[in-house]
Amino acid sequence: MKWSLLLAGLLLSANVWAHGPTPQKTDESIQVGASADAVWKRISAPCGLAQWHPQVTACEAVNDKQQKITLKNGKQLLQEIDEVSAAEMTVAYRLSGDIDLEALPVSSLNGKIKVSADGSNAKVVWTARYYRAFTGNEPPAGQDDESAKNAVDSFVKEGLQGLKEGRNAAAASRTGWRQKVCVAMRPVFKGLGLSVCA
Repeated sequence: MKWSLLLAGLLLSANVWAHGPTPQKTDESIQVGASADAVWKRISAPCGLAQWHPQVTACEAVNDKQQKITLKNGKQLLQEIDEVSAAEMTVAYRLSGDIDLEALPVSSLNGKIKVSADGSNAKVVWTARYYRAFTGNEPPAGQDDESAKNAVDSFVKEGLQGLKEGRNAAAASRTGWRQKVCVAMRPVFKGLGLSVCA
């Protein structure tokens, strides 16, 4: 009887110490060299994520609330927009449907992106709350808390950096395009006596 009680006590104490996933969070911010209104237009545009996030290659509107996002690795996420507040310059969203673990190793995720004025610049704050992919007690490699946090941190940080570099990249792109046209058309312009692209 003593041994039975001891064994039962050990089993109960083991169950007390075992636990499922704990909530994870990512809170990141960045200053962008553009007005808050300009940055807000980029963030709040339907499927705008594909225009400024380096990990996103495409975005397709499924309906007025859902967007299918394609990542650089070819995997997709279904993002559901919960709220777009122009007054607070905030977009709140969550991942819905079955989340592809190769896209993000999480079982659920809620996020918010907020823009505010910071002098003549904009400050962007991106927060996310999520759980790891494996919801049991002993997650396999790649589905644990650390993997979830690393993946979400990376996604958020790269997105913020893409916003920050967006203006510069667009300006460089326009300059590169103009230069190519000028090089190709310079003989034509010169033949016409024009000093365009001199």
